[in-house]
Amino acid sequence: MRLATRTALAAFIAASLTLLLAGAIFQGRLADVLQDRVDAQLEDRAESAPILAAIAERLGRSELAATVAPARVVVGDAVVPGGVIELGDLPESPLPAPDGPGWTTFTADGERWRLYAIEVVDVPDVGDRALVQLVEPLGDVDREAGVLRRRFLAAGVFVSFAAGAAGWLLGAIAARPLTRLRRDTASLREGDPAAWQVGDRYGTPEVDDVAAALNINLRRLSDETVRRDRALDAARAFAASASHELRTPLQSALTNLDIARSERASADERIPAIEHAHDQVQRMAASLTAVRALADAEFADPAWFEPTDLVEVIDRIVADERRRYPLATIELVEVGDGLAAEGSVTAWRDGVQLAVGNVVRNALVHGGDHPHVIIEVRGSDVIVDDDGPGVPAADRDRLVGRFAKGERSTGSGLGLAIAAEVTAGHGGRLMLDDSPLGGLRVVVRLAGD
Repeated sequence: MRLATRTALAAFIAASLTLLLAGAIFQGRLADVLQDRVDAQLEDRAESAPILAAIAERLGRSELAATVAPARVVVGDAVVPGGVIELGDLPESPLPAPDGPGWTTFTADGERWRLYAIEVVDVPDVGDRALVQLVEPLGDVDREAGVLRRRFLAAGVFVSFAAGAAGWLLGAIAARPLTRLRRDTASLREGDPAAWQVGDRYGTPEVDDVAAALNINLRRLSDETVRRDRALDAARAFAASASHELRTPLQSALTNLDIARSERASADERIPAIEHAHDQVQRMAASLTAVRALADAEFADPAWFEPTDLVEVIDRIVADERRRYPLATIELVEVGDGLAAEGSVTAWRDGVQLAVGNVVRNALVHGGDHPHVIIEVRGSDVIVDDDGPGVPAADRDRLVGRFAKGERSTGSGLGLAIAAEVTAGHGGRLMLDDSPLGGLRVVVRLAGD
């Protein structure tokens, strides 16, 4: 049910209940007012009760008895034959038995009557006692009340429907902000999820609050949609990369295994074939690990970011590589009073370790028998210099791509690509330049310029 309809229905019910309550109160009060008017007439007639008691007997025998206002005079203490004198146009049904002065309402001849009894003493003679009962019909009062009640009911029905119509109109006006919000929400099905947003101001605080909450959720949904699309792209890239990287070593391993299984192969042929197949399987395992790391780097989740001490992370990398390359010289230098020197940066700790570790290993692999590597930490930048053969400026952009290898490279060609993806996930970038040591300088920048 629409808001305008709900408002109309609420207004109709509220008006009807109000009018019913007012009608009940009005009807009761109206009946009292009309009856009070009849009672006032009876009280006016009561002033002539002594006279009526004095002449009741003679008046009852005369022709004037039918012309006076309805009344009954009870002479004496009990009703005895000849002791009750009826005057005027009384109802055919019997009146209530006299039981003393006061007010009584009774029904006779199909309508209500009002009776007012007054006790008169010493009239016409001292010691005489009479009960004068003055009677007035309430039929006209009831009919007048019925007419007013029907008019009030008709007016109430009109007012209720008018209130419902006004409620519908006002509800439609009040619902305009919601209608605009619904229209804006419906239009979100088209366009880039990053642009999903409804208006900020609709003219009603409650609707504005709903729009603000909706925009927050739309931003979350947009971020989740982007992350989902990136995850799908990463999965596709992972499959393509794995297929690309594993095709050659897998074929080579199968060929060598076929040689080793051949009955015509000698022992001198089988052993090298098995060793070569083993090397190819190890290469495939390393490639799968690298491709998986690349997929993780492409899909870096902001939830993975935390305060990270770059010096502590790089210390761990240096310790590992010194054990792996005992003849290498690896130095760690902190430059200036940047963020890393002061404490920490907000970063993906595992991603930073993966990226810097790949860069340092590349430097060690290409540095000769006694490589020299210097690692500098400058704020949120990690700079790795080596004394290797370096990379020509024309090849540097290519080497950052996937499976790009230099002339002397024997790895998967994903080391620098992984480092580039990690820096991009941090809003930074990976830069290659000439090193003061004569080789290559790689700058791992974890924040935008």
